[in-house]
Amino acid sequence: MTNNTAVPLFNLQKQHDSLKEEINKAALEALNSMKWLLGPKTQQFEADFAKALNAEYCVTCSSGASAIQIALMAAGIGKGDEVITTPFTFVATTTSISLTGADFVFADIDPLTYNLDPKDVERKITPKTKAIVPVHLYGYPANMPELMAIAKKHNLKVIEDCAQSHLALCAGKYTGTWGDAGAFSFYPSKNLGACGDAGAVVTNNKEIADACSSIRHSGRSLGKAYEYDREGSTLRMDEIQAAILGVKLKHLAKWTENRAKAAELYRKHLAGIKQVVLPPAAPEGWSQSYYVFTIRVKDRDGLSAFLKENNIGNAVYYPVPLYKQPCYAHLNCKAEDYPNTEAAAQEVLSIPMFPEITEEQIKIVCNKIKEFYNK
Repeated sequence: MTNNTAVPLFNLQKQHDSLKEEINKAALEALNSMKWLLGPKTQQFEADFAKALNAEYCVTCSSGASAIQIALMAAGIGKGDEVITTPFTFVATTTSISLTGADFVFADIDPLTYNLDPKDVERKITPKTKAIVPVHLYGYPANMPELMAIAKKHNLKVIEDCAQSHLALCAGKYTGTWGDAGAFSFYPSKNLGACGDAGAVVTNNKEIADACSSIRHSGRSLGKAYEYDREGSTLRMDEIQAAILGVKLKHLAKWTENRAKAAELYRKHLAGIKQVVLPPAAPEGWSQSYYVFTIRVKDRDGLSAFLKENNIGNAVYYPVPLYKQPCYAHLNCKAEDYPNTEAAAQEVLSIPMFPEITEEQIKIVCNKIKEFYNK
């Protein structure tokens, strides 16, 4: 029997409707200002987002992908360099590295957190290695204390991919503030989402911040109209998106708290199902942003289909590791070199998670999961 109560994976409509009047007002102000790029709304958002993360600088840009690219370029990464990252992530992580001219090298993941395994990172370091790009997958912070120790030992730059980890804490510090820079995405479905593409680089390094500001703006010298210090591109964020994000940022802390409460309800209602492995609880001083709530299950594809039949949204992030993607076939990577990635790609499943999800909706999801495994 099919359940007629739909539970979406994300519910952007409900959040947007609750702020529609304020968002429309802010967007109209930006539109009528005639300052559509790098105007006062952008400057205000940059200041506010940096403050929210206890960071010195925020430089907005066109997307999370461009944020990784310009942060790496600003840190001096380019042709001939190697950058170690994870194969268990969205492809923008690696394409952004490639766009700098550098080559990426994969390290395997930790089987519990799905983030970079520091031990395998150190094994992959060569004389060409110049940077590490950890991804805080699903909003669970990577092991930054260990990764930073490795980076310091080998004199490597660290650019954090924080596309899914807004306001996540790692040993008392926000993700994005551990390394040389942190790259954030404001894609609409993210914890802090624009109404279109947008991103930002956060850093405590003024030289990196200034370089990012130049690179996103065609390489223009700061304060100059037609002088260029370097080659850059047009990777700016629109003023309207800054206005919208400024409205939403005021609610991010509460939304993050709501996600954490929803995660605890999932833990309560899914406890005891032997076919389900819950995401690890963060240790003291750490917290997750719960971009998605990802479980590890047996017969993943069967459960996914059953949930969809019952109008329950779910998705697999990510079913095909990057080393198996057609665009990277030339790298000739061997799957057996990444056993933890291989296993995770076969078993992870993300179930509904958004700040407005109710306990009733969570119970519906959990009861259907129980029903599937009780058959």
